[in-house]
Amino acid sequence: MSGQNQHQEIEKCTIQVKQAYQMMEQAKTNGDMDQLEQAQQQLRQAEEHLKAAQDRFGNEALENPQFQQTQEHLHDARQEIEHFRQNHK
Repeated sequence: MSGQNQHQEIEKCTIQVKQAYQMMEQAKTNGDMDQLEQAQQQLRQAEEHLKAAQDRFGNEALENPQFQQTQEHLHDARQEIEHFRQNHK
C-alpha cells in the first residue's frame, strides 16, 4: 500500500509541475508577468508537496525515478522563470 500511496503523492506533484510549466510557457509567450507569478506560486506548492512526500517516504521517494524527474522539471522551470524575469526588467 505504501508504494501505491507514494506513487499517488508523486503523481500529484508531477501534474502540478506540468501545469505550472504550461502556465509559465503561456506567460512567457504573452509577456504576462501576473501569470508568471501564478506559475511560480504553483511551483512553490509542488515543491512543498515534493518535500512532504520526501519526508513521508524518505529514501524510497528519493530513489523513485518519477520523483527525481519531477524535481528536475521543478528546478528547470524555476530557472526559466528567473531567466525570463532577468531579461524583462
